[in-house]
Amino acid sequence: MLTDYTADELGYMSTHRCKHRHTYKEHPSCFEREVRGGSLEGVIEIKKQPEVNIDDLADKVLKRLPPKKRYFPKYDKATNLVPEVWLQLFSDLHFGLVVKAAEVGGLSEYTPEIATERTMYLADTLGRILEYYPNKPDTIAVAFLGDMIDNSILRGNQRANIAMDLVSQIMLTTELLTDFLIELSKYFQFIKVFAVYGNHGRSTKGITDAPPLENFDKLIYWAVQQRIANNKNMFLDFTDAQHMLIEINTWRFWLEHGDTLKGWAGIPYYGAKRERSGISDMMSLIRTQADYLVAAHFHNALFAVDDHILMNGSVVGGDLYSIGRLRRMAVPHQMLYGINEKHGVVWNRPIQLIDNPRNLKVEIHK
Repeated sequence: MLTDYTADELGYMSTHRCKHRHTYKEHPSCFEREVRGGSLEGVIEIKKQPEVNIDDLADKVLKRLPPKKRYFPKYDKATNLVPEVWLQLFSDLHFGLVVKAAEVGGLSEYTPEIATERTMYLADTLGRILEYYPNKPDTIAVAFLGDMIDNSILRGNQRANIAMDLVSQIMLTTELLTDFLIELSKYFQFIKVFAVYGNHGRSTKGITDAPPLENFDKLIYWAVQQRIANNKNMFLDFTDAQHMLIEINTWRFWLEHGDTLKGWAGIPYYGAKRERSGISDMMSLIRTQADYLVAAHFHNALFAVDDHILMNGSVVGGDLYSIGRLRRMAVPHQMLYGINEKHGVVWNRPIQLIDNPRNLKVEIHK
């Protein structure tokens, strides 16, 4: 017991270690033998450690370490880049359609005025991207993928959800697409437009009541073609077929609207794979190929890198049918792709046509 020791003995035990280098607390029996037995052989005095200033110690350590210096990129900006061609997809404008916010709980809203605003916003955004993108192209290819108008004859209640008659839709859409291309000419030296028609442009209510080429999208393309005919380095091309095979920067793209794709539960990814496989089989018969399948129709974007499938969004977003019946919608957006001569599609960017979708005011009842 510590109370059995004198003050001198306690002081000795607090400042020394035994011959086994133990303190009293670690091995009391050693100290009992040494203090009471008088044997001090091997006893070591415990020296008080000097106080250490942590900041001073850290400073001394850091001064002994070699300095670290940052790296600086070693390249000449925009001088050693391989030229690209941009491919802008444009589809599912559905000009004339009206989506009333109250009917879809505030999840969407659409009018001809909004359609015009979003279309010109797309052109301005392309110009804005060019301001900071280092590999600026002089050529942009635009793929019109159909459904430029909403029509007025496709279903019995369609007139309740359109703002104007069919003829007015055609005339105003012609002018809007012309203005869009003219706006692009501010930013690109060469503008190449390729166009296929969609299902909303058909001239009869029934899909099989008229041949596919009797399509109002085709009439709009012809009118735009005439409107831009006198502009240098600017052209629009379309065909009577439901598809179009085009070449951009040595790569071939099969354009179609996408209403022939079959699938369930949203974007028909596997339907698109089957479509692309069928196209490849047909092309192989004439010893050529389509490197990419490009489609729209489903109002949702898809970029399947390994399968070479590109699908576009819409200008509308959600409408009464998609929200009310399918419980599906997407933010209004159109897809932009960069095409490299050796590697094909090397990047993609979905361009949102509304600034901040989180600011949408959804109706909440309390």
